[in-house]
Amino acid sequence: MYARTLAPLRALSRTSLRPTPTPSAALALAARPTAPLALPRATAGFGSRPYSARPSEETDGKSEVKADEDGNGEKGESDKLINSLEKMVKELEKDILYHRAELQTVNRRVIDERAKASEFAITSFARSLLSTDDVLHTALSHVPKPVDPSNKALADLVQGVELTHKALLKTFEQNGVKKMELNKGDAFDPNLHEATFQIPREVAGQRADGKEWGPGEIVEVGKEGWLIGNRVLRPAQVGVTQIE
Repeated sequence: MYARTLAPLRALSRTSLRPTPTPSAALALAARPTAPLALPRATAGFGSRPYSARPSEETDGKSEVKADEDGNGEKGESDKLINSLEKMVKELEKDILYHRAELQTVNRRVIDERAKASEFAITSFARSLLSTDDVLHTALSHVPKPVDPSNKALADLVQGVELTHKALLKTFEQNGVKKMELNKGDAFDPNLHEATFQIPREVAGQRADGKEWGPGEIVEVGKEGWLIGNRVLRPAQVGVTQIE
């Protein structure tokens, strides 16, 4: 028990009796060079792993960027080529439509010219036959109506002339030759009619419908007019009232 009591006192005395360093000694101790702190050397595997991967990653990134740039450049060239080809196709389509329309116009013109050539090829021949129609028409107009059936020779002659006249008119119709529709009292048209004489309205008498004659109206038809297609083959020869 006595020993346990003395142990703390001994420790306290040793601590209190330890010499306290002076300021000069403390400065000398602080100025004493110390050995550098040795750090653990990095192993080859630990130090080389992160640094060895960086160059390859940067190279791969540059390659990808370059590939993207090359791809974008090729895409731009392809787009330009496509746009140029599309523009060329549109221009060709316009040219085709234009030439097609021009060809259709030429075809219509050729067809019209052929029709006109075919229509007017018989103009001179048809005009020469108009005098035959005039003779037949005049002959029939002088036959008294009705024809006496007891006079068989005259009846047969009139019937023969009528059949001949009808056959001639049918031939005219088949070749596009037709007679003008003309009546007394119609207005005079210099494009279709030829005035052979003029008479005063007071002398012309009364119209069939009871109305008074107007200036430039047809009062008499000397020869009938004829058309071939829409062209005048022979103008109608008419007499008209005086034009004031």
